[in-house]
Amino acid sequence: MIRESLSRIGSRRFGAALAAFVVAVFLVAVPETGASTTTVRSATPKATINVWMVDNGKNVDNLWTQLATTFDAAHPGDHVNVSITPSSSNTYQVKLLSALGTKSPPALFFSWGGGALQQFIQAGKAQPFADAGKNDAGKPSWTKSFLASSLGPVTFNKKVYGIPILGTQPVLFFYNKTVLAKYHLAYPKTLPQLLSDVKTLAAHNTTLIGLGNVDNWEGLMYLEYFTDRAGGPQAFLNVEANKKAAWSNPAILSALTDIQTLVKDKAFETGYDSISWGTGFVDALVYQGVCAMELMGDWDLGVMLSDNASFVNSGKLGIGEFPTVPGGKGNLNDLEGNTTNYAAMATHISAAQKYVAEQFAASVFSSHAYAADEVKNGLVPMIAGSAGLLKTSPLKRYLVPVYNDVAKAPYFQYSWDQALGPVKATPMVTNLGKVFDLTETPAQFVKIMNGYQTGS
Repeated sequence: MIRESLSRIGSRRFGAALAAFVVAVFLVAVPETGASTTTVRSATPKATINVWMVDNGKNVDNLWTQLATTFDAAHPGDHVNVSITPSSSNTYQVKLLSALGTKSPPALFFSWGGGALQQFIQAGKAQPFADAGKNDAGKPSWTKSFLASSLGPVTFNKKVYGIPILGTQPVLFFYNKTVLAKYHLAYPKTLPQLLSDVKTLAAHNTTLIGLGNVDNWEGLMYLEYFTDRAGGPQAFLNVEANKKAAWSNPAILSALTDIQTLVKDKAFETGYDSISWGTGFVDALVYQGVCAMELMGDWDLGVMLSDNASFVNSGKLGIGEFPTVPGGKGNLNDLEGNTTNYAAMATHISAAQKYVAEQFAASVFSSHAYAADEVKNGLVPMIAGSAGLLKTSPLKRYLVPVYNDVAKAPYFQYSWDQALGPVKATPMVTNLGKVFDLTETPAQFVKIMNGYQTGS
């Protein structure tokens, strides 16, 4: 099972490293020897390619390796080497950044969408996909195999730079039904209800929300949702569009204030700012009943299934949408999170390697068999036509609602740290950590972040 949020692996460290590396190495994007510069490739070139993936789930690891072996057997003369870095490791980012600056990068590499991938594109280190062996113009035919929303974060100038490789990842509240029932509480759908539950549970020595915020990306999910619920999607879209003083939007100020209200009311467990979510400690707080709920991406289902299958299989786990705020303009069905993770393709590979990489990606990641394995591992595929697989899964009580949430969401905001890219994301999460620690006011946060808005 997936051990940690693949969409958030070391996002602060990755952002800072990427920004520095782009300046130091990628500033001048000069085509290197072996770079693929032709638009049409020969019909059946043969090549060996390296594929770098990130995961800590043995089932998925084995699948990727098996798929590579199967592909090799069906394509004599081709060879796919799959290298997998555990998601708990900090080495992938450094290794990838270094490799993309050389003449022999991995042909396909695990990536995020949004600003993180755009940095590579602008530096000339990632190239768009096409149909193997055909002209590079237009979108590859395999895009029709995925839900349309999955391709937005990797589509730039009408070209597709990433292929989905994991399930969709909306952020939702995971809660312990037994804890809420014990104190006669319904799942809170409004902020006032949430704050009331904090006091009710505190009176019984129980904490409402478990949080591991040492890396600060965990707390970012609260800013994302509170902003959307208060002001709707446009508040952040203005930030993303680099509009001047966009952080001064009343919805963002309100969101920061709501966060500090939760902190002051002791909604989170003691020591939340020194706990890493990736250790599994926060999940344990929830399934052991020490905390009633936690806000996390739906990858947490697979993690909990791995760590405490009886809790998940018993139906004691509940999943709920983020509450509304009084007078807010946002829709309760709006989602925040990552649509999915992607495999991107390096620019400086040979024409033959590009051909093989595109063939491998198209034949593997969009297949029904691949979707079935994602469901087996507690994921909700972004592959079209997967609804039937979810309905027959032992985890259907969880997977079907997540699929329905994604399907009905009027708006699905890509995670801010990924959408903005490292230059803005790094100071954003750093200063947000200070907001959670009550050492920085909402107004101070806004002033600092407005300094990064250079638009009109």
